[in-house]
Amino acid sequence: MLARRGFLLLVLFLTAYLSHQPSLKPPLELFPHQDKLFHMIEFGGLGLALVLNRDIFGRKRPRTLMIVSGILWAVLDEIHQSFVPGRDSSVQDMAADTAGLVAAVWIFFRIFQNTVRQDAQV
Repeated sequence: MLARRGFLLLVLFLTAYLSHQPSLKPPLELFPHQDKLFHMIEFGGLGLALVLNRDIFGRKRPRTLMIVSGILWAVLDEIHQSFVPGRDSSVQDMAADTAGLVAAVWIFFRIFQNTVRQDAQV
């Protein structure tokens, strides 16, 4: 359990740290708007961390609570970026964050579905 909580805290810290960087550009631009893919991956990691820590969300509607809390973190992340010199916030980034988060929560909740049932029985 300590490792799962640590992973969640690490993901939250890394998200905040990356958000605070004044200029965060990929070293090689392969296609337009590739930063949206990075947003999806970053918040997909948050989705995984939330699923691994699903016990903190209770038994009723844990996926909904995970998604709501992840979207709240994405909103705070975008607001924070608006105050960092060289960064800006955008609805498109927020949409990419949300898409990565929702997809990850849905996929990982399915993958760990048997574990979820076992946790509910304990």
